[in-house]
Amino acid sequence: MGSVVRERVREKMKTELAQQLYAVFAERGLENVTAQQAAQAVGISRATFFRYFSSKEDAVVTALRSMNMHFSQMLESMVSNPSESLLELLRRSFEPTVLAAEGDPGTMRSQINLVKSTPALRATWQESRREQSSALAQALHPYCANPRLADTSALLALTLYDHALLRWVESDEHGLREILDEAFDFAAMIDDKWSTSR
Repeated sequence: MGSVVRERVREKMKTELAQQLYAVFAERGLENVTAQQAAQAVGISRATFFRYFSSKEDAVVTALRSMNMHFSQMLESMVSNPSESLLELLRRSFEPTVLAAEGDPGTMRSQINLVKSTPALRATWQESRREQSSALAQALHPYCANPRLADTSALLALTLYDHALLRWVESDEHGLREILDEAFDFAAMIDDKWSTSR
């Protein structure tokens, strides 16, 4: 029992450190800061850094994976309006990211740009998205009679989400909320027949 608790504490610490280090790398650039400098920036030693992470990239990968959304819990708490369309429900599932972008847009933009500019991190981002698509599809199954509808809807939602994120990062003209709402509104124009398939 004690080992289980210790492992949970260790994983929690690792996740928190990864997120702090990710912010440092995003601000300064992955190639412009050493592991020791990043460790000092978050208040740990170089030895502690390498106790948790094998490399700077490993720290960022850990942070990226920790940011995956828990769709099952989220959707269960959100499903309350029977007249709401599937796309409207999916759009609301990304609200935590929108709020984070509104709270600290500079950090989020820097983090996304870091991933875009680092090939290894781009590959991890893509793999993370595949995992999220599968998780979202599984979470949608109770609300869709046809499993293929859930799978396709999950893929569409995450594609719209990533498209909106990239547009937001590349332009200061609009907020993420506006861009994401527009993307989902356009998608709704294409397909508004989902409810007849449930």
